[in-house]
Amino acid sequence: MKKVFITAIIAVISITANAQTEKSTFLLGGGLSFTSTSFTGGGGSTSVFTLNPNVGYFFMKNYAIGGQLLLNSGGGNTAWSLGPLIRGYFTDNTKGKPFAQAGIGFGGASGGGNTSITFQLMGGYALFLNKSIAAEFTGNFQTVKGATIFGFGAGFQIHFAK
Repeated sequence: MKKVFITAIIAVISITANAQTEKSTFLLGGGLSFTSTSFTGGGGSTSVFTLNPNVGYFFMKNYAIGGQLLLNSGGGNTAWSLGPLIRGYFTDNTKGKPFAQAGIGFGGASGGGNTSITFQLMGGYALFLNKSIAAEFTGNFQTVKGATIFGFGAGFQIHFAK
């Protein structure tokens, strides 16, 4: 069983990459970030975990629009937001591509009654493991209701052809 698993892993990694960032293709994925948060007005700082699932459609080569859900948890609080995103890849390299992403979300926080607007900027590198799957390494910045969040994360994206 171990040999079959290792053979499968090698086969997946050795497939020639053909990054599917062509027009009319889709992406689905997300990431997990660990961040340090500082609050405006001397409110201190805390550590926050962010989960960021997303979906997108490439409206032109290397540029996708879509939606994302941001879930932030830390310091005894949980916040969420849902909104649009835009993502751009900067090269046509088939093994890996640097990218940038921007999004805005509308949501709430634990405790009820709180609504918030979240702004997110993210940059990173997508390392294509095969023609459809990319591992991503990111740096990100968010603002949400008086908090500024900087962090680093990792995730994946699956690219689907038409």
